[in-house]
Amino acid sequence: MSAAPDLDHLYRGFVPPAETHEVAPGVFATLQPDGSWGLSNAGFLVDDGEVCVVDTLLTESRTRRFREDIRRETGQDDVRFLINTHHHSDHTFGNFVFDDATIIAHAGCREAVIATGLSPMGRDPFVPWGEIRLRPPEVAFEGRLTLHVGATEVHLIHVGPAHTREDVIVWLPEKRVLFTGDVLFTEGTPILMAGSLAGSRAALDLMESLQPSVIVPGHGALAGVAQIQHWRSYFDFVADAAARALDRGETPLAAARGLDLGEFAAWVNPERIVLNLHRAMAEAAGAEAGVALDEAAIFADMIRFEPSAYGHKLIAGRETYREVERA
Repeated sequence: MSAAPDLDHLYRGFVPPAETHEVAPGVFATLQPDGSWGLSNAGFLVDDGEVCVVDTLLTESRTRRFREDIRRETGQDDVRFLINTHHHSDHTFGNFVFDDATIIAHAGCREAVIATGLSPMGRDPFVPWGEIRLRPPEVAFEGRLTLHVGATEVHLIHVGPAHTREDVIVWLPEKRVLFTGDVLFTEGTPILMAGSLAGSRAALDLMESLQPSVIVPGHGALAGVAQIQHWRSYFDFVADAAARALDRGETPLAAARGLDLGEFAAWVNPERIVLNLHRAMAEAAGAEAGVALDEAAIFADMIRFEPSAYGHKLIAGRETYREVERA
């Protein structure tokens, strides 16, 4: 996608800086309003002088501000661990800012970071990326892994395929805090194109069974267990729409055009229904969960559905948060 003439519809006004909140003793969530494309969440925890970070941000400048927040809140200059919940650039491109940390992720995340490389920068040249250097995870695991940050246990649980094949949630059982990555958003439309509808439902069931007090979603505001049910309702809606479309012999794009999204129309990026119908219809027709689909063609369908749908709000020369002084 070229930068011009798309900037006018991509730029939608002031994009505020990230907000960092202490959600439990020594546990912090860094949230980026409004949670749309590229405006992801991250977090960190500190115990006995040791710091562990969960995900990084899309651009160099935002990730460096994130690291400043970590220093300010923890009083520590060094980071011991950095966990990537999955490979997408808005969760991994800032990895290089934490050159002192050991980066940990699912094995599939490491593979995908290397395979994808810096290609998102070429697709979106208007984003103020900064001097991004690719830094893949160094420790890869399958299934589950437990870290010890000071006296705090940090459980890494592979729940993919859901949003992607390699999704990991980060569970702090003693603090009752759950970092979900993009397996859950708040009032934002899911993206199943590279993952699985069935797998996403299973991930919701597992997360609900943990009964967290605070959920830090991949995008959007802090949440509780009730948000899991909201997403379950959306997945039921998608599954029903996919089944009816298959019965009628419709394409995912045609099915999306005939749908009334109801309450889900108010969620951020409702046009992702096209992406989700492609995945749901493929699975309903017998495709294996997480099997690769033609993502470029699916994404093109979403743009046909809503030509102004896709776009990062972080735009070079217009990201006015850089001029804002901290309170």
